[in-house]
Amino acid sequence: MSRTANRGRRAPVWMVGVGVLALLAAGAGTAVAGSGRSADDSAAEAHLVADSTKSKADKTTPQSPRPGRKPRPTASPTSSPTASPTPTPTTTTSPPSTDVNAQIPIPGYVTGFRFGDILVDEARGRVYITGGKGTDGLIVTDLDGNVLRTLQGIAPGAAGMTLSPDGSKLYIAAGDQDWLRIVDLDTWELDGQFAGKTDGTMTCPKDMAFAAGQLWVAWGCENEPTAGIGRVDLATGKFSVSAVDAIDERISSAMLLATSPAQPDMLIAGATGTSPALLVRFEATATGLVQRAISHTDGGSVAQLAVTPDGTEVIVPSGAPYYHPVLRTSDLVEVHRYPTVTYPNAVAIRPDGLVVAGTNSSYDKDVWVFEPGGTTPISTYEFGHLPNQETWAHNLVKGGLAVSGNKIYAVTDQSAEPEMVTLRIRTLP
Repeated sequence: MSRTANRGRRAPVWMVGVGVLALLAAGAGTAVAGSGRSADDSAAEAHLVADSTKSKADKTTPQSPRPGRKPRPTASPTSSPTASPTPTPTTTTSPPSTDVNAQIPIPGYVTGFRFGDILVDEARGRVYITGGKGTDGLIVTDLDGNVLRTLQGIAPGAAGMTLSPDGSKLYIAAGDQDWLRIVDLDTWELDGQFAGKTDGTMTCPKDMAFAAGQLWVAWGCENEPTAGIGRVDLATGKFSVSAVDAIDERISSAMLLATSPAQPDMLIAGATGTSPALLVRFEATATGLVQRAISHTDGGSVAQLAVTPDGTEVIVPSGAPYYHPVLRTSDLVEVHRYPTVTYPNAVAIRPDGLVVAGTNSSYDKDVWVFEPGGTTPISTYEFGHLPNQETWAHNLVKGGLAVSGNKIYAVTDQSAEPEMVTLRIRTLP
């Protein structure tokens, strides 16, 4: 993305209070298919902290501004002050908070720009998380954020993920190499799929999607001039590094991919390393991709893609402009805007069309929820420092949003906690 990585960050302060409950969840051993040896299935630590507030701005008791937060101006009274009401004794208590903040260690993870992917598997009641470049593992939690299993060392550069059409296998792009890891979600056995070039040079797969009965793989290494979209023949396992039949412009950086069950032959692709970023709507066939529409973002590179349930629209956050644009998938023309704030960097859509939009905005809300086609958010969420901690506030990571049922799943990080992300789970109103 073209914007400065640390723009809008706050100055660090000393931590003045720590209240973290440690929860250790260990997974079972994992057999590596075809290797004849077992891979360590190490336990991941998840620190679950109940957040007593929905937003850092919701407190009513007088206090100093939180560290890293720009002080808000205090409004001058324009009328006579109102007397404070006399408290009325009551025997009722507030219900316990349903907020979850699960700290998850990811060895090799670099805060700010190297997150991999988050995927919710509703059928199995799981959440899958990868850390991106420099990491190599898969973290599996339940829908409440409890770590069920950690598979370390299975996919160098663990990046984008997708489920097989029948939901039995998880595909993970090994972005630091040139292959895909395949995880059997019933047995946890591992398999692999080559996704490289015949000359041995690296492809660095970024993302994957199933369309027209084929597996499409977007690839491209950082700081390299070539990138593309390949195809895995699921019947033979053969990988074709270039599956694009024709395109008006050269693909010069790895792309994110999005599909829709409502239009099973449609593939939407958006570039992650150019600004403005290339956007393409492809028709997928049994042998290749055919361009049907082409466009560009109005600002930075694509952070995440989400297609509406009927397949007619796609939301494309790209850092700028400072809203979430909605494009018609038939011609990639903008038809609506969800008004958010600076640095849009994530989006997810529920099957009923509810839109969850995320931003990397240090001095404003982090997540905005809209009814389909709405312009006023029905709910917003802000992720600051963890409860009972005084440290730098967290930011939503690029592409770190998912939604399932009545819950939002958001991944945040902050510079003072290297090799660590926090899974924020919030219940929708």
